[in-house]
Amino acid sequence: MKATNLFHLPIDEEEDREIEGYQRKYLTWTSDQAAGTSQASSSKAPDLDTRSALSRAEDERNQTVNDILQNEDLYDVLGVDKSKALDKLALRRAYLVRSKACHPDKFPVNKAANATLAFQKIAIAYDTLSKPQLRRIYDCRSRYAKYDIFAAGPTGHAEETFQGVIIGIFNDFLDGDLEVIRTLLKAISDCNPSLTLGDDGINSVLAILHTIRERALTCRTCIFALHAELSRLLEVQQEMRQLSCFDIFGRSRLTIQLTRITLSLPFVLEKALEEQHGIYGSGPNDKTVTILPKHLNVLIRSIDFALAKLECVL
Repeated sequence: MKATNLFHLPIDEEEDREIEGYQRKYLTWTSDQAAGTSQASSSKAPDLDTRSALSRAEDERNQTVNDILQNEDLYDVLGVDKSKALDKLALRRAYLVRSKACHPDKFPVNKAANATLAFQKIAIAYDTLSKPQLRRIYDCRSRYAKYDIFAAGPTGHAEETFQGVIIGIFNDFLDGDLEVIRTLLKAISDCNPSLTLGDDGINSVLAILHTIRERALTCRTCIFALHAELSRLLEVQQEMRQLSCFDIFGRSRLTIQLTRITLSLPFVLEKALEEQHGIYGSGPNDKTVTILPKHLNVLIRSIDFALAKLECVL
């Protein structure tokens, strides 16, 4: 089989109609609170499994907060093992998991104080362990000496650390894996002229990602929306690093997953901003939230539709 045949996915008029109504399960973003509200409104009596799952998730978050508050070891606070193999990627992944579990916005008012302390603790742990000099100082301390985490760093910059990690991951992605995605889109375009993608289309799609980065620098809602998607992106990157260079099909499958996550980002942000708009209302000059022009919206859905079929083949 020729390599180009792997990417050939002819799209006819029937498929065009499917694309128009195509919805991916992770093209939208919903906060935990909004998801619970939506489920409650769609059914007067939520099923037992749903309530049980929500209760377990809440119990797990509370347990995570308690574990963090009871620990003074920075590695335990961040949920990682102390080893020389602990690199920037592993620290970021651990921080994203912990911050997702204990961000104060996920807790009711009566539990927000403890969540805030835990959130501050993981920020200090990350800031210390991610800086080689501070990490060496911490590792060389006497194990009998009491270590005061809150004395080790300022507690008022937890949100800045949170934003910095999200933006840092996104920047590294744009500087690295974006070219891999460009190559895949070029192959899809060359083998499927019916997509009418071309170099200009690819450049337009990827340019949207730089627009998202600019928004995220000043938009708290965008940071939260990116959090979950970038966590998934890091997981795929980690799995990719563990594959052999000769595992062509495995690496192709993960590249497709990486591309689909990337293409979902503008939809995720639009959904999050629409939800915020619905909660807080709009100003006199505010317009409907739009990140993607209509033609790019249709184009990205067409690409994702083709990638979904290709992923099934692999």
